Amino acid sequence: MVRGRKRRDLRPLWCIMSQARESSEGSQRSLSWLILVCLLFLPSSCEGFLPNVLSQMVTLSWDSLTHQYITERAILDVTVEVLRRTTKHQEEGKIQLGRSFWRAVREVGNSNANMDSLKSTRADPVYHFDSEQVDGSILMLRQLWTQVVLSVRVKEYKSARYRLGQLFHILQDFYSHSNWVEMGKKSVYLHLLHPEEPAVPLAKENIPTCRDCFTSCRHNLLPTMMRNSQLLTTGYFGKAHSKPKGKCSHGGIVDSSRHQSARGGINKDSTSPLFSPHHYLHKEAASLATEATLTVLKDLRDTVGPKAFLKLFMVKEAPALVFVMDTTGSMFEEITAARLRAHSIIQSRANHTEHPGTFLLVPFHDPGFGPVYEDDDPQQFMQHLEDLVALGGGDEPEMCLSAILLALTHSPPLSEIFVFTDASAKDAYLYDAVKALALEKQCKITFLLTEDPSHTTGKRKRRSKELLSPDLFSLYSSLSSLSGGLMVYTTDSDIYKVSTIVEDNIAADKVTLLHVESPQELMSKHSFRVDSSVKNIILHITGSMTECILTSPSAQSQSLLSEHGSLAELQH
Repeated sequence: MVRGRKRRDLRPLWCIMSQARESSEGSQRSLSWLILVCLLFLPSSCEGFLPNVLSQMVTLSWDSLTHQYITERAILDVTVEVLRRTTKHQEEGKIQLGRSFWRAVREVGNSNANMDSLKSTRADPVYHFDSEQVDGSILMLRQLWTQVVLSVRVKEYKSARYRLGQLFHILQDFYSHSNWVEMGKKSVYLHLLHPEEPAVPLAKENIPTCRDCFTSCRHNLLPTMMRNSQLLTTGYFGKAHSKPKGKCSHGGIVDSSRHQSARGGINKDSTSPLFSPHHYLHKEAASLATEATLTVLKDLRDTVGPKAFLKLFMVKEAPALVFVMDTTGSMFEEITAARLRAHSIIQSRANHTEHPGTFLLVPFHDPGFGPVYEDDDPQQFMQHLEDLVALGGGDEPEMCLSAILLALTHSPPLSEIFVFTDASAKDAYLYDAVKALALEKQCKITFLLTEDPSHTTGKRKRRSKELLSPDLFSLYSSLSSLSGGLMVYTTDSDIYKVSTIVEDNIAADKVTLLHVESPQELMSKHSFRVDSSVKNIILHITGSMTECILTSPSAQSQSLLSEHGSLAELQH
């Protein structure tokens, strides 16, 4: 099925490529049609540096620097600099950023690039330093800066990344949309984010700033707006603001204001003359935009501190350890196992270079759940675990989903959440909310359920354990399956041994090669690929089975129900 879908997808793509190739071999008229088709893919108000690599392709300006490239490169440079300053990352070869970092960087880059396509921002000159709305743009920049800092301080990192991307877009647009470069400026305009720095006055509405230009716009700025000038202007774009006669336009073929006096434009968004009248100054504008972006990141690092800065970008810290713990009277063994396993993990992390990571604990019972115990200090987290007491009890259902939802709300993206319980959910109505948040944050939920090997009849009471029907835990099974976690049934006596799953699943650099569920009572065959980058392979197999055979590419086989073999060390 997958192969068939790929073939259907590839065939139209091949046809498009063939047509483009034939066009390039044809007449100039065909090339014009190609440019027209490309324009259909541009946002209706494509302004600022090109948003991303797709825009480079559409505008045929491969050497243009995009918003996304400038942003992501600056974040990488400052993050590496922060890591080099720490004692454990002095050598460049030891710096490993991890996939969470690149995910965070992509969030900032996408937030930046989307400013040119979102309906709420694409046509508003305040978000682009257009139409001489300089004061409004500066105010917006400073508001976004305050929001970013406050979000980081209250650990709302996702919101901070989103606002930071918006801030970068406005800041970078200043250098490609204003006459700052043409004024001969070689350094960034500090006043944009620092009110105490000197300000450059804006050209008043009745002061002309440009003359008409047609085939070339190299000298369309009036002498009073060029080198050694002390007046600032930015180009007018579209019809959002009425353009006074004699004012500069943004320019380029997507700007409708370019036909009004003064004709032409001054934007430096790309190296394409078709889209940027001042294309010849693109490199200078991009260089200043990059320097300004780096300056903001360094200011942010100094304002919130290196530790919070690295957390903002989810830099190579150990995965969060998240426990959701049933604390009713029958859970003494499970709480003890969680304490011992957490202690083992903390000791292991103390001997490695990564940051300790975040620790979260959410207790629950009936009728209560919470609070959230969240700490970056492993010893404080251990104290929270030590303070847990297994008391009380009553009817079997507990407020489990409420506790999981609370844990998801406070957990970083890509976390693995471990639920210790022997009870079904009393709050099944929260299933959809838990499911949605787990998928949004890409968190895996693993359930460790304890039961006695004996069977009894009647309704289970907490003071007398019995074997629980898996049907009672159908919600748990569904959540673990859709989130990529596990559903593990065990006993009080085996809970500590089984809890090695916790340690395995939050190991640094862990990657899931295969996650499948086999139909009951059927023989299934599953394959997974391993290359030289994989150092250690761990298989977790849960459920009952009569046989399980592991086969290597060299056709060696080993039964995983036996204790000895050349392919795997077994732990039951």
